Amino acid sequence: MMCTHTPILILEEVERHFGGPDTGVGPVSLTVRSGEILGLRGSNGAGKSTLLKLMGGVLTPQSGSCRRCVELEGRVGYVPQEIALYDTLTGLENLRFWGRVYGLPGKAIRPRSQWLLERMELTHKARAPVGTYSGGMRRRLHLATALMRTPRLLLLDEPTVGADPRSAQLILDLLRHLRTLDCATVFISHQAGELEQVCDCILTLERGRLLTSGGEGDGG
Repeated sequence: MMCTHTPILILEEVERHFGGPDTGVGPVSLTVRSGEILGLRGSNGAGKSTLLKLMGGVLTPQSGSCRRCVELEGRVGYVPQEIALYDTLTGLENLRFWGRVYGLPGKAIRPRSQWLLERMELTHKARAPVGTYSGGMRRRLHLATALMRTPRLLLLDEPTVGADPRSAQLILDLLRHLRTLDCATVFISHQAGELEQVCDCILTLERGRLLTSGGEGDGG
């Protein structure tokens, strides 16, 4: 597939290790483009989460560079595998809280929250404490909090792990929609079927290094 989308993030010989050359990531070079869903797979400990954190600026490389080709300040959505929600707050309150954290104006928070709740089929639970949500509902809301800021780059670490089939499908459908808005997504998953459903390209990470492309997904 010949990709004509604009590069938004270029990694050049990036390395980040923890105590030795066989722990961590690198050297890795790749380009992330707007409107592209890039899948990342590999065994546990291969360095996938570390690479995602380098892309998002959560970690800094020890060598090499992560070059942002467009303005991404405040436009990076990072969704770790560990769910970060307030169980005593309602779903709507969680979204409003993160909207304020991201600096959204008050008049933008309400419609954005409502749209995300509808898209994630959580409207009926909007005013229920998150502690009453099922695992799949929590996964959906967890992703929604990162989307309050309308990211240009979305970094997902196992966003469907533990989710029921309907929740997983809603998440994948939303990723397809975001692609039409030129959002770039990097998606870690152990589920080959999920990667093949939505990814434009699938890469394999092994012991911190990228292998040749795992092939194109259906991207549909």
